[in-house]
Amino acid sequence: VRLSRMRYAEARPAPSMTNKQLISYLHSDLFIPDLKADSKIEAISEMVSHLVEKGRVKDRRIVLEALKTREKLGSTGIGKGVALPHSRSTVTDSLTLLMARSMAGVDFEALDEKPVHLFFMILAPHQEKSSEYLPLLGKLVEVTKDANLRKKLLKVPDMAGVIEALEKAKAK
Repeated sequence: VRLSRMRYAEARPAPSMTNKQLISYLHSDLFIPDLKADSKIEAISEMVSHLVEKGRVKDRRIVLEALKTREKLGSTGIGKGVALPHSRSTVTDSLTLLMARSMAGVDFEALDEKPVHLFFMILAPHQEKSSEYLPLLGKLVEVTKDANLRKKLLKVPDMAGVIEALEKAKAK
């Protein structure tokens, strides 16, 4: 019996997201202006604790373990001072985006081996009806490529400033 070569379907890119849609996930209570952490695990832990304090996740330990497991696959520090820690979890009810900054920088084992200053943590439920998890992740990668936007995000005082900077950035 001769087996034919298995053919894989081409991967389809995730549907794109606009800046306006990205902004809809930003909430003033999910902004940490200056992380105190100085290591990757401390930074993730501090962000997860913030999500628990704000009632966005039900179990700190489960989320923390999911994010640590994801980081073992490869750092979500994508370079240029940006990290996008993300995971699906059974202990969150909706797609959640937290933004945090570290003025001092965190050794996040980023791809370019430079400290991370801007963090965008994404948590999604396992069964997400809107299918926005990957488009949100993709949009964050896209917008954080802009050096001018990254500089502005390091200077804004609050989430309103983050939103204003994104609104002024080139809209797709």
